[in-house]
Amino acid sequence: MPFRPVLLDNQLWYKCEAFPAPLAKECRAWLTDSGSLTAKLKAQFPGSFQVDVLFQDWEQPTADECRFLAINEQEEANIREVMLICNGIPMVFARSILPAATLEGKNRELLDLRNRPLGEFIFSQPELERGPIEITRVPDLHGHTVWGRRSQFMLNHKPLAVCEYFLPALFAGYSKAVSMGASFE
Repeated sequence: MPFRPVLLDNQLWYKCEAFPAPLAKECRAWLTDSGSLTAKLKAQFPGSFQVDVLFQDWEQPTADECRFLAINEQEEANIREVMLICNGIPMVFARSILPAATLEGKNRELLDLRNRPLGEFIFSQPELERGPIEITRVPDLHGHTVWGRRSQFMLNHKPLAVCEYFLPALFAGYSKAVSMGASFE
């Protein structure tokens, strides 16, 4: 089993406007941004950016992911889990669920991303639609709060899901940058 900084079971996802607790301004800015997370990370944390692929293979998505994508619970999908690292610091754990039926035609390129960011690929595609963003709050393996968001994308009219978990270092970096005068709006 690959290393995951968060547990995937028993997560409660909410539409942004229905989250049962207030969101801090810096959290809301990251969670509700509908653009490319890769581009936002590169802009907010200049320097080195890398994608560390932790896992990519065919397996069954969780029951919740199957419901989210409206696929059969017996169906396998290509699951890709990565760490997005800025200046040597892991900032985001991301999990992509790519159903087999989605990986036809031009979408097959998704299987060959290696260490390239998924966001750079999908946001460069003219046939991309993004569904509503849902958010969650879960503990990491050390008990710290981790905010997550997920969206269903339609790429060339085929569904895929992207779940992104903002690790505590991202907001620690935010606090440090704010104290140095950087803007995160």
